[in-house]
Amino acid sequence: MAIGLASPASAASLVSVVLDAPYATVTFRDTDTRDQSHTLILTPQNAGGESRRIVVAGEVPSVNRTVVKMVNAGIRPGVAYCAVVETAVKGEDGILGSFGTTTTSNKVCSEGAGSANAPTDVSIGSIEGEASPQAGTNRNYWVSYANSGADAKGVTVDVQTSGSITMRRPPESGTFHGMQCAASGTGFHCTGGTIPKGAKGQIPLLATVKNAGPGAIHATISVAGDPNPGNNSQTLGVIAVPKA
Repeated sequence: MAIGLASPASAASLVSVVLDAPYATVTFRDTDTRDQSHTLILTPQNAGGESRRIVVAGEVPSVNRTVVKMVNAGIRPGVAYCAVVETAVKGEDGILGSFGTTTTSNKVCSEGAGSANAPTDVSIGSIEGEASPQAGTNRNYWVSYANSGADAKGVTVDVQTSGSITMRRPPESGTFHGMQCAASGTGFHCTGGTIPKGAKGQIPLLATVKNAGPGAIHATISVAGDPNPGNNSQTLGVIAVPKA
């Protein structure tokens, strides 16, 4: 009776791939300490196109670390591709050590920017404002947001505070890409935004510095069908100083 060898487990988990020809942005999680290199393989979803192979990373230190890379993949505009990450895994030392091998991640398919079914890609950028505000004063902070994918409708933004920072009042409704904002928790929650492809904006947090000490501002953006959640949140830490 022949003894079959078990298929090796994948050494990478593909989280998302965003296409904007000729570039591709890939997000994957490394799951093996012996990885040597990670290659993105893009294959047109419909038959008749050429696959693309691009080395996106070498060895990733530690395990379960998420890697985000944008590469010039030479893909065609308006074309849907399916992606996998192929990982080269080195062998183990010793007589009983395993041989080196290559594993393939799960598959993720994505529409290219410009196609009728292209996905949105909303994101939170920097949160700007004073890092060491004075206790007992009012300060304004600005949360940057953007959409690098298809037009996004029904966008929500949630901004919360903690520690020495608290919200004074929510931003004016309807002003920031049509978002309707109301107080929620320790901050505000906005719904119903419409952000066209390539649009950027900033929404304010009108804050009060209630006491000296550490504080933080936490911002999250979301929309249905966003395939790249890794860029949807941001936190700014501050250290409030005593009032002079």
